[in-house]
Formats: sequence, structure tokens, C-alpha cells
Amino acid sequence: MADRVSFSAEEQSLEEIANHHADVQSGIYEFFGGCSRTLLSRYADAKVDEVRDRSLAELNLTSSLSILSSVEAAIRLDYLRRVYGRWRDPLSRSMKALHQEKENRARLEDELIGLWREQTGVSSLLLGELIGAFKYRHWLAHGRYWTPKLGRRYDYETVYGIAQEFMEAMDNYNVACDRGNVREV
Repeated sequence: MADRVSFSAEEQSLEEIANHHADVQSGIYEFFGGCSRTLLSRYADAKVDEVRDRSLAELNLTSSLSILSSVEAAIRLDYLRRVYGRWRDPLSRSMKALHQEKENRARLEDELIGLWREQTGVSSLLLGELIGAFKYRHWLAHGRYWTPKLGRRYDYETVYGIAQEFMEAMDNYNVACDRGNVREV
């Protein structure tokens, strides 16, 4: 049996990431709208608007990566809490069975999100969008050196919307479990 995972309590909420994104975005606009020596010396030969737009685009990419990392942490924490806890809903039972086989090495998209699709009423369309967003995250996390085939364009707002909708669905399912509104198998 695998050792229990020691939770760090360092995971970020979507709200914390959104606030950080907004703070940095404001800072970028302020920096590029001013006349600081750093701005003038660093970008003396560049069009400041173009450099500002590249900085904003990079912020959107890194914030998207943070959002999707946060969602992965939430899914894995939920998985481990179900495994370690005494929940008896269908999802928890399936996750405990998966843990018997995979322990702490359950695959995110195929196994954990797959169980959310099989055992809950969370929209398959939403779960498909989430899996697509994780493919985008793989591209971001591994250096963006290839042209991804994602089937759609992702940006900060899109990723945030998918993440927020999934987190709300996860919370709603867990509230229903707490109230006994999810039937046992």
C-alpha cells in the first residue's frame, strides 16, 4: 500500500489566480504607459505597444497554466479525500477501487476525469472541454515547441470559464453527497 499523501495546503484557488492575473495585468499597463528609465532603456528601439501586447499575451498563457494546474490539484485532492474518507457514493467507491490498483498514480484525464464522466451527472460536454483544456496545458507546460492540434483556440478567459464551471460542478456533487442526495450503489 502506498504511503498517504501529505497535503501541503499550498494549492491556489481560481479566485487567487484571477486576482494575481488582474494585478499583473494592471502593472503591465502601468509600466508600459509610463516613462520609467527601465522602460525607455530596455525598449528604446521597439514599439512599446507591441512589446506591451506580447507581455499581456505571455501573462495570459502563464495564468492559463496556473488555472489548469489548480484544477488538477483539486481533482487529485478530491480523489485522495475520497480514498482516505468514508464516502459511499458511486464516485468514491470507484475511486477507492482505482486506488487499489493504481494507488497515487492514477492518470488524470483517462482515469480520474473518466470516473467523473461515468459516475456523476456532470456534463460530458464540460468534461470533454476540460480534457481539451488539459491538452492545452500540456503544450504550455512542455515549452510550446510544437504546433498543438487542439480542435479549438484557448485563452485565459476560455480556460477560466471551463475551470470555474467544472469546479462548481464538483462542489455541487460533493454537497449532494454530504446531504445524502447521491444514491449508493
